[in-house]
Amino acid sequence: MIKQLLKYYFYMVSIFFIGRLFLFIFYFDNFKDSGVDYWLTFIYGLRMDTITASALLLIPLILLSFAPAKLKHFVDKFLKYYFLVVLSIIIYIENATVPFIAQYDVRPNYLFVEYLVYPREVFAMIFADYKIELFVAFSMIGAFIYFYLRYAKNSVLWVFETSHKKRLLLFIPLFLLLFIGARSSFGHRPANTSDAMYTTNRMVNEITKNSIYNILYAVYANSKHGSKKVIEQYGKMDVKEALSRVKKRLNIKSIDENFPLLRTEESHFKSKEPKNLVIFVQESLGHQFVESLGGEKGITPNLNKLSQEGILFKNLYSNGTRSIRGLAGVSAGNLAVPGEGVLKRSKSQSDFFTIASALNPFGYHTTFMYGGESR
Repeated sequence: MIKQLLKYYFYMVSIFFIGRLFLFIFYFDNFKDSGVDYWLTFIYGLRMDTITASALLLIPLILLSFAPAKLKHFVDKFLKYYFLVVLSIIIYIENATVPFIAQYDVRPNYLFVEYLVYPREVFAMIFADYKIELFVAFSMIGAFIYFYLRYAKNSVLWVFETSHKKRLLLFIPLFLLLFIGARSSFGHRPANTSDAMYTTNRMVNEITKNSIYNILYAVYANSKHGSKKVIEQYGKMDVKEALSRVKKRLNIKSIDENFPLLRTEESHFKSKEPKNLVIFVQESLGHQFVESLGGEKGITPNLNKLSQEGILFKNLYSNGTRSIRGLAGVSAGNLAVPGEGVLKRSKSQSDFFTIASALNPFGYHTTFMYGGESR
């Protein structure tokens, strides 16, 4: 039993090592002169890989320890395909890590699974942008499955030649060993992704991590501290009371009972003809890069020119910690609210107020133009 578990531990750790070695070689120029002990990435990385492998070996340990001899053929077949699936997933994730790091400079995290609730759009995008990467990944998986099924000696029937009692006795020390491996710490809390960040160089730290563990830990952290948990921390208030407070605070006198926050704001900038309205939404373009807002010179000459031809707001904010919250403020005047961003909510896709719907009665035609990548 020990030999069987060690064999699959070696298989998993070997795939993780090959993936880490590839990233190490590919990004070596990024950190070779950083002055950090980048070779230790393989030692710290082995720790992260051991955490993942130990957790994945728990099910085989339980089956090999507790299953009676009469179920040996079922256990044998189950574990054969269990490791087939596990090792195939590991190969795929290690392949997917390469383009993910190239795009985001980090190993796969919650973003890797966050948009799987929109499978049609996500898989269409992946297939459109990553044909070569998919071909390589599935070719590797196909070759692995072929050699695994044809040549790998996966039978665990010989394990059941050991008496049930001895297997039960072996379970305790082996379980403790896997528990220590998965926890990887004798402190008050188990090891986590922060333990892989042992240098001041971010790329070395990312290479040190384990992608599968990184994804699963991100999912766990989101379920524990994500938007649903955030919402639970807020109290509830009657809608009429909330509207009353907002109207009082903003000095709003309603002109329509069906739209309690609707009011008329007269413009101080009279013009004979309506103006064309163009809104530029630039990701991560802070004021420090815009000269007309007091930022660095020479970076945004066209925005500086436009600032001289229209009305420039130098102290206007759309609050929120993520782009999607800022976009809700820009397009619809929404403040950042707890939980999932407004734009991601299903009911915001139709009959939802935006600046476009406000301009529509005045004869405006709205066009949305996007110059970024499909993802």
